[in-house]
Amino acid sequence: MSLFEIEAKEFGDYLFSSGELTEREREFLTKEEFERMLSSQTKEDFLRVLNETYYSKYVEDARKSGSLESMTEQETVLSIEYLREHLMEGHRNLIEFLILDRDIHNVKVIMKSDYLKKDLKHIFLRSSYTFDDLKSAYDSKDASKLLSPIKDVMEKLFEILDGNQDFRIIELKLEQFFFEKLTCYVASSKSEPLIELFKHRVDMLNIKNVYRAKVAGEKFKYDEFLYEGGKLDSLFFRQFENESVDFFAQSIERGEYTKMIMQGTHLLYSEDTFASFEKNEEEFITRFFFEASKSSTSLERVLGFFIRKRFEARSLNIIFSGIANNIAREKIKHRIPGL
Repeated sequence: MSLFEIEAKEFGDYLFSSGELTEREREFLTKEEFERMLSSQTKEDFLRVLNETYYSKYVEDARKSGSLESMTEQETVLSIEYLREHLMEGHRNLIEFLILDRDIHNVKVIMKSDYLKKDLKHIFLRSSYTFDDLKSAYDSKDASKLLSPIKDVMEKLFEILDGNQDFRIIELKLEQFFFEKLTCYVASSKSEPLIELFKHRVDMLNIKNVYRAKVAGEKFKYDEFLYEGGKLDSLFFRQFENESVDFFAQSIERGEYTKMIMQGTHLLYSEDTFASFEKNEEEFITRFFFEASKSSTSLERVLGFFIRKRFEARSLNIIFSGIANNIAREKIKHRIPGL
């Protein structure tokens, strides 16, 4: 089969999904709807607006629980189930590209539960394994009953834990390992846009971590938290290890990450928050997928839809929690992409 025939087959395999997702675009909220929710004076005002949208099915649960966590979790699960059904077999490992932080979160929960001697099941996210499954593997230092990629992660954790008691170092090394695995997953897709996006994602995480290390006064060596595989290699970042945060910002503020650097630095100093870095990271990723989906096969179209879904659910949760805790609306706005 020629390269043209292979590409044509892949496009055909995703043609139905792409058309179906185009119809589902109406599920997304408009900027006006987001602004109405953001201007809500009470949780009930927020829920009245939400009740006019696709997310109306979660309103009663939110009223009872006082939280949108269930909505965020359920939408993530629905996205994963859709992708497992519709992605070609050779692309299904890309689901890990979308649920990286869930796996990291759950492993951290297990570690924290052990360190704090507390039952933290209430913050464990739904996954292929239960809290007790992972806790049992962690306690016995035996991951043989688990399947990859969680098995690989747990075994790496055991290796890191051997003689290392600094929780923050353990977190950083674990995240580095995850990104090594994701590099392989994304490369296996043979999608140039996804490979390009992943490189940008690594750059943005490195930029944020350098800021965090400098501003928070963390004493870690850069080798302990830098990720490999970005467009800017680790050698580029290491040259700033002994420089001021202002010098670092000035050195990289021109280029593809200008908005992220300028807005992130401003809010970091004015309001002591990293929220703008995360907001601009989401906006960058959303724009990237939008452009890629216009000129590439439908794989990027399908993944981009569910990444946008995930960002939207997260934003709704941030707004609702902010209103519930009487957070200034301008502060909430700093965390919402597109506003």
